[in-house]
Amino acid sequence: MNSFKGLMKKEWLIGKNALLWLLVVQGGLVFISFLASRYFEVAGLFYMGTWLIMIMQPFIMVSLIFGCLNSDGKTQLWIYNPQSSAILLGSKLLTSVLFQVASILFACFLVFVALRVPTSYFHADFQLERMMGLMSLFKIGGFLTAAGIGIAVLMMFLWVVYHALARIQLIKNVRWLFVSLLFIGMLLLKNWVGNTNLYQKLDDIWVVPALSGSSFSMSQAKLEFFFEAGNISLLTSGLDVIGLVLLFLASCWLLDRKIEV
Repeated sequence: MNSFKGLMKKEWLIGKNALLWLLVVQGGLVFISFLASRYFEVAGLFYMGTWLIMIMQPFIMVSLIFGCLNSDGKTQLWIYNPQSSAILLGSKLLTSVLFQVASILFACFLVFVALRVPTSYFHADFQLERMMGLMSLFKIGGFLTAAGIGIAVLMMFLWVVYHALARIQLIKNVRWLFVSLLFIGMLLLKNWVGNTNLYQKLDDIWVVPALSGSSFSMSQAKLEFFFEAGNISLLTSGLDVIGLVLLFLASCWLLDRKIEV
């Protein structure tokens, strides 16, 4: 446990500046959108620019996990570190998720504040008809966090596979192609399984409410965001979690082979 805490502290010290810049960039995008909306008198620029930081969150997760992995990958510390692969990968995964949660919470706060900026700042005839509440934003943030964890585990697995293929000299220079095909194949397999009759029947078991219907709309711009009320099956969600655990264990197994990075 002490070694895990030590690795978490190291990841925090390495990544805290990146997290700070990430938050600054998000705040900067909102501010620039605000100035552009005031200048052109188009309120939609401000609200679209604000929502952009929410849409960016999955891509932010990819950059966070790759940043954590490459921080040690460039110095080959994976080979010489005496800690178990589960601790090494787990510390990077948890750090990335915590950074992602901080980013999403900050984005939710910015969106919440932006939606309450008086529309008269942009155009006299503009109307903001419906606004999202803070709880609705937190629910969306929770969904993005869950998606971010899935993306992080998948990217970690593909990263380890990429470096594991370096041991095979015949394909070392084109291993990116094999990893790309693996990624596409995994997506196709997931889609095929999700469309089977068995999976769809399982998806109707142990159902709980997920995102409640929430929306905001703008009258002049004819723009509306709407999140339909939906349900999530605890059974199929549990199967997805098991799949992510298996991917993480597979990553640890490959890393235990002392791959060259």
